[in-house]
Amino acid sequence: MASPHPPILRVGMVALTNPDDPNPLSGMPYRMASALRAHGIDLVPIIAHAQNTPQGLRQRFAHAYKRRSPAPVKRLLDDAFPARTAEAARAKSAALARSIHEQLAALDRPVDLLFGACISTPLAALETDLPIVYFSDATSIIINTTYPRFAKRGRALLDARVETERAALARATLAAFASPAARDSAISHLGLDPARASVIPMGAHITPVDPTTVTAPANAPTARECRLVIVAADPVRKRVDLAVRAAETLRRMGVHATLSVIGPGTRAARRSPAVDFCQPLRLSNEDDAHRHRAILRDAHLQLLPSIGEAFGIAPCESAHFARPSIVADTGGLPYAVLHDDTGIVLPVDADHRVWADTIARLVHDPERYRAYSRSALARARTQLNWSAWAAAIITLMRRAATDTTTRSAPSTGPTSLAG
Repeated sequence: MASPHPPILRVGMVALTNPDDPNPLSGMPYRMASALRAHGIDLVPIIAHAQNTPQGLRQRFAHAYKRRSPAPVKRLLDDAFPARTAEAARAKSAALARSIHEQLAALDRPVDLLFGACISTPLAALETDLPIVYFSDATSIIINTTYPRFAKRGRALLDARVETERAALARATLAAFASPAARDSAISHLGLDPARASVIPMGAHITPVDPTTVTAPANAPTARECRLVIVAADPVRKRVDLAVRAAETLRRMGVHATLSVIGPGTRAARRSPAVDFCQPLRLSNEDDAHRHRAILRDAHLQLLPSIGEAFGIAPCESAHFARPSIVADTGGLPYAVLHDDTGIVLPVDADHRVWADTIARLVHDPERYRAYSRSALARARTQLNWSAWAAAIITLMRRAATDTTTRSAPSTGPTSLAG
């Protein structure tokens, strides 16, 4: 008689940093590892790293030099020798893949499959018979075109990143993405078979210590008190200054808005009387996490007017406190926030006056705000949490481990990075 409980999966989690560190990649690997372990997965961290070979040391020196160079210099270096740029990308993938192979060979017991988030670089050159489940919140196409610091890089480097991800997805047994935008980009731009693609939304990093203390609806904003928050490690891409100008405009309209800015901020944010400047808050610091929770709990609305966004963890965090969000129509934001349901999605080219008008209308329509609050909390508890993410990704893992029809044949030769 078959066991009512499926066998425990032993999963090799490929990462570029220690998944037990809550800070890298906005905490994604850490939250994923914690959620998978909580669901009974036997997780084996496999941290891909380049060996200290002369070639590896040269690559790291060149990378460090580029990071410290101004944007025009970076672009020039990227495009000066396109063939070398492409070869450097292949060499980096190969070095990381060798590191994975060495760690797999050293295990006392084999793993059932491999899993990783945003691991296209090591996966592109990884030849293995193990099933692979790949997860990402964006594609290189989305990042290259909407994130300013990447869009400023040379064409040769951007092309190399795209081809690296294309090769990685060809090796993945199944691939999941945080939003329909990322999934559709992988299918249309990177050649991923739609039958191997899924959408699984991510969870929130900052949540209430005791979720039972949060109820909906939250108290609606008023003309006397309208508390806004923006979480922006990258104040240019997330357009902190637009949010600042919206808060200042609201004050001129008779709505006493105060914008809490979590992150490095901008000169305008630090000087504005409408801003409560909160500095960056680290996920791993208990005092910072406590302050972050207090800000989300006290706010009425989260704002995120980004020009580019992979998914949008910050609106998910506000939703766990029954706070709706207003976001720009870019990347995964229209999926993290459902328009006229859990918040409002505005055109990405809307200016600060449109944002101020939208907030003011919500201030004067408290029933609409309360409806958004109820929907935001309900979706946070059913979908936008790491437990729900883990349950969905484990379903893919079991499918990948048992269904050989989903497996993609590994490439037998180097991937061309031309065009």
